[in-house]
Amino acid sequence: MRGRRILVVLSVIVLVAAASLGGWQWWRWRYPHVILDPEAKINPDRTYLISVWVEMGDRLVEPPRLDDEFWSGVVAEFRFLYPNAEIAIEAVARSDLEKEMQVALAKGRPPHILISSSEWFRVWSDLQLPIDRFLPIDQRHLYFAGALARVTVEGQLMAWPSQIQPHLWVASQPGLRPLASEMASILDSWGEATSWFGDDWRDLRDTLRKLRRLNLPPIAHQLGNPNTLTQVLVAASKGVVGPEGALLLNAELMRLALTDWQVMQSEKFMSLVQGTLLTDFLSGNRVIVGPVGIWIWSLGENARLRRHQSLSIPKDVVLLPAPGAGGSHGYLNGTMVDITVFRHQPFQGLAHARLSMELARTLSRNLGVELSKTGLGVPVCKDLLDEWQSIVGWSPEQRTNLEQVLQRSLGLPSLPLRWHEARRQILYQILIPHLTDFVNGKVGPEIADKLEADMRLFLEALQPPKSKGKGR
Repeated sequence: MRGRRILVVLSVIVLVAAASLGGWQWWRWRYPHVILDPEAKINPDRTYLISVWVEMGDRLVEPPRLDDEFWSGVVAEFRFLYPNAEIAIEAVARSDLEKEMQVALAKGRPPHILISSSEWFRVWSDLQLPIDRFLPIDQRHLYFAGALARVTVEGQLMAWPSQIQPHLWVASQPGLRPLASEMASILDSWGEATSWFGDDWRDLRDTLRKLRRLNLPPIAHQLGNPNTLTQVLVAASKGVVGPEGALLLNAELMRLALTDWQVMQSEKFMSLVQGTLLTDFLSGNRVIVGPVGIWIWSLGENARLRRHQSLSIPKDVVLLPAPGAGGSHGYLNGTMVDITVFRHQPFQGLAHARLSMELARTLSRNLGVELSKTGLGVPVCKDLLDEWQSIVGWSPEQRTNLEQVLQRSLGLPSLPLRWHEARRQILYQILIPHLTDFVNGKVGPEIADKLEADMRLFLEALQPPKSKGKGR
């Protein structure tokens, strides 16, 4: 009897151990991102193929051509560390990227690494691997917080941020000098707290009315560009969509912003200009101009070629956060290059994932510098700012000003995947197209009611069906 009990106990132990081992193996296959290992062993007798897709198109952020020595340099650098890694780099046209990715994802064979640029980060599928294990919390201070917030979904970092071309504004210090001692406090308030919405717009008008030369609009916007209004509405509504799918942006809020926008034009406080914003700004006829990004700083003496002598670029220019970018619900807006890592289905192993992650991290650093050489953007990894500064020739004062502005945008709260993607689609499919019509004068503030109705219908279609109680 005693022997039988011992046999039963041993059998139970074996079964529990087998079930635990099987469950662990299933967990490794189903949720590989949970156990991604930066120290995974690389088999020296195996060849690891890593496919890299590079989005190419007509966007402002354009990576080097594939025959550029930049790519061969990255491959050589990586293969020096891992000689058994084979890297295949392929260009994909921006117009074809959606179709090509969907086909690859359906087969469970996406590229191991995707390099793309966008205004709002996209999660492609559950094959996407988070970078958390390869960018630990104690190293995240090395990146601009707003850049990390851009790629955070459900609390996980879903891509390597590389380079940002922020939508910043610039102010003319000579134009602000008539404000004398008030100028410093104005710039501080713009940078730290304001979302430039509602009363903030009115406060801005009241402040700049004190300028001596009020015969010209102090602010210039690019005609047909809805960026500013988009930023204001996103920040003022605290993210457009809430963590449980509630619509945060209502018609009343939109009407207020759109009406204020029109009032500014009717008061000749704001002018809308076609093409370059620099003509009046450089000649001293505008105090603030935007959004132009940081490219104005790269003009240097080239500004004089346009016969504008009254403003020295960049010494007399100060960068300002874009509207909506300075408050507690602001975000680092602009086009960002991000580098996403995917697994294959079934999971190809921890060693393969480790190599893909390490190559993506290398690419994010190298591209951060390469893409920023033009002066159109800045690497989001602060460790690279010294190298970048030596290349573009910015002064310490310029760099300090830029860092102060970028540090102020901490990012909107992270959303669950479903609502993160819903917000992205609402912006691209509903909000921005109608705001473009508004700034072009095709519609008025009354469009706010239709916008709210369209956004509510979109979100309601994504809500899970409500459970019905059992009948009596």
